[in-house]
Amino acid sequence: MFKYLRREFSFVFGNVLILLIGWAVTDFAYLLPDTYYSLFVESLGASPFLIGTILSASWFVMAFLQLAGGYWADKRGRKILIISASFGRALIFLIFAAAPTWHFILLGEILVGISAISQPALMAIVADSLPPEKRGLGFSLSMVVGATSILSPIVAGILYLKYDLVNGMRIAYLIVSACWFASGLILFRLTETLKTEKTNVSWTEVFKQYPKAFKECITVWKLVPKSMLYLLLVFTPVTFFIRMCTPYYVLYANHVLKIEEFQWALLQTSYSVVFYSLLLPTGKLVDVFGRKKPLLLSSVFFAFGIVLFMYGDVVRLYIFFALSAIGNALIFTAHPSLQADLTPKEYRGKVMGFSNFIDCLLGSGALLLGGFLYENVSPITPFLLLLAIMIFTAVATFIFITEPKTKEN
Repeated sequence: MFKYLRREFSFVFGNVLILLIGWAVTDFAYLLPDTYYSLFVESLGASPFLIGTILSASWFVMAFLQLAGGYWADKRGRKILIISASFGRALIFLIFAAAPTWHFILLGEILVGISAISQPALMAIVADSLPPEKRGLGFSLSMVVGATSILSPIVAGILYLKYDLVNGMRIAYLIVSACWFASGLILFRLTETLKTEKTNVSWTEVFKQYPKAFKECITVWKLVPKSMLYLLLVFTPVTFFIRMCTPYYVLYANHVLKIEEFQWALLQTSYSVVFYSLLLPTGKLVDVFGRKKPLLLSSVFFAFGIVLFMYGDVVRLYIFFALSAIGNALIFTAHPSLQADLTPKEYRGKVMGFSNFIDCLLGSGALLLGGFLYENVSPITPFLLLLAIMIFTAVATFIFITEPKTKEN
């Protein structure tokens, strides 16, 4: 058994190990305030539509920096962007901790959007550091370390019970800030994976080179397989509707389904337990049986789950979270694995930058639309639209998605 495990996880060293340690710290931080985020912002004076607007502004800023981030990741290297963003977020989350009104949350979210310039670099360094035959297992392992977040909703729930919603969230954001600072220290040990030009990076240069970055991030699609374009086109619409619904799950559960706050924390914990339990077996499945079938199954599980959520009670919500966990375990390992299989190493930053640009730009609009539909049409409307697009995605995956015979290194 020990020899088998040693052989299966022989790729866990160097950058992979450092990133895993860093993610173990920040994944706990991510879900801690996320548990009651919408309720917190609502308590600071924001309506459901304003909550969507705040997140929309963040995603809009994030979108246009993804292209620059992808360009820099391929031209200047991955490491400097990743480390800078980690320390930047440590400072940004102090704004959330001290926010007296929702206006400060808006400022914080915009700064979070700016810090996401590192995302293409992070995705690229992961793809660079994993051997092709271990990508499914590698991407699943990168999420398994997030099992530290299993306790995040419970900790958030305890903070809520002990200090009330607002003060509990302020303490949560102080913890988040400390976690991102610790992550920055850990990431100093990363090794650059790409030969880069020896030039200084400045914000002046960002604006000066942005038109070139934009052009190269678009023209790069002529250099990658057509299957990569199909992957983008099939999964971009469903991402739009997922973003549209994300801030409103807790509001719908609390206001419409009458789920109590601490019960919501327990439900999210159940999701984490199922999700992290399945990641390694799912990663192995993706490596052995391919990427397409898991992508197809993920849409099926999501579709069944969203029906249970819309008309849920506590039992149905537990089933919904279990189905969502299965769906996410499948797509979070299969999608990046297939993306890496299809993209040559020297283009990954630009491809991922453009993919993130489209995702974030549409996500910005989706959050505005979701808030409008939730507040002015009906709280259930965003979820009905999500159900419809899940069915479409399953059909489109079956028809259009193909796997390459030879995987890129």
